[in-house]
Amino acid sequence: MALGAWLRVSLVVAIIGLSTLLSGHASALSPLNYRWDELPGDAFNAQGSALKASVYVSVGARVRGKAPLLVLLHGCEQDASSFFTDSGWMDIADRYGLIVLLPEQQHNPFAMVGGASRYGNPLGCFNFADRLTSPLKGGVPREAGAIVSMVDAVRAGKGLDRDGPRIEDGRVYVTGLSAGAGMAAVLLADFPQVFAGGALFAGVPALCAQSMQSAASLCGISVMRGCAEVKARSGGYDSREWTKAVQRAQHPAGRPRVLIVQGTADCTVDPQNALYLTNQWTAFHGLKADAPVVFGQEPSWPERAVRQGYAPAGANALWVETVLLKGVGHVMPIETGNPQRPCGRVRVSETKTYIEDVGFCGAALAAGFLQLEQ
Repeated sequence: MALGAWLRVSLVVAIIGLSTLLSGHASALSPLNYRWDELPGDAFNAQGSALKASVYVSVGARVRGKAPLLVLLHGCEQDASSFFTDSGWMDIADRYGLIVLLPEQQHNPFAMVGGASRYGNPLGCFNFADRLTSPLKGGVPREAGAIVSMVDAVRAGKGLDRDGPRIEDGRVYVTGLSAGAGMAAVLLADFPQVFAGGALFAGVPALCAQSMQSAASLCGISVMRGCAEVKARSGGYDSREWTKAVQRAQHPAGRPRVLIVQGTADCTVDPQNALYLTNQWTAFHGLKADAPVVFGQEPSWPERAVRQGYAPAGANALWVETVLLKGVGHVMPIETGNPQRPCGRVRVSETKTYIEDVGFCGAALAAGFLQLEQ
């Protein structure tokens, strides 16, 4: 066969193969039809929680054979699949070739009453402050332990095709909104050896409360009170106490990089929590919260975004970054006006989605900070 003919045949075969791959992905893993793979319940230790999970594998991850793993945690009154498709994270996963683990809380109106019915949450929130009843060493919330067990399962290939892609070493990340961000902060604090970084949207400090019942008053959370009444613990949080608590001797070394994003008009989570989170994570890294740095090329920011970054001398990336979005409420910020770089979608007919087009893509911001494009 002549070289030209051989090249033409090879090209046709490659196109057919790629088309088959893409069509197979669409039929088996279409998020609009909720047909990505469930993580088998016997693949991880639920630690007595009610959590379940699914795994999304992008086409790019399949083509490359390896990919970063992103753990995506929804907020209260949300579900994992809708949050993934609407928040912009599905667009980012497809753009950069990610594998995404999607834990999901179970709505249980009788949760926290006692007995077996205490598992789950009345509003479908992750129980990020459930330390008092924890069966785990160190009082780690049982759901945090369950999520780490899910991560271990996916890293071992469970929930993935036998010949599918694998997780890149040292590239496991976590992000979440609201209670999901609260749980993400717990995961970063309690398991710094597992997560290379995280992005917290409208989150609360780790260890701001020891139980979900006390979290509303201590962590500044409300779904019913007015904005003026949504206040975190008076005087903020003692970052030294928090740092001492998370740097327990049994924790292997780990220094996750952390992005903190908060809307200044949030009436559900006290915006002051962004300061408390900044204090916590700069203290964790031995940095000064009152000494932000200008690092590298400034990105193009909208006027409503105010950024502060923190890094030690000689670092090649920010270790902590805080972004305040002026006038933005308790939402995951998305941007639907750029067809070249789509970021989420707005469900016009639905309320309480906690996702809003503010002309700013939070998922893209987080992906850049976490260097997911590499």
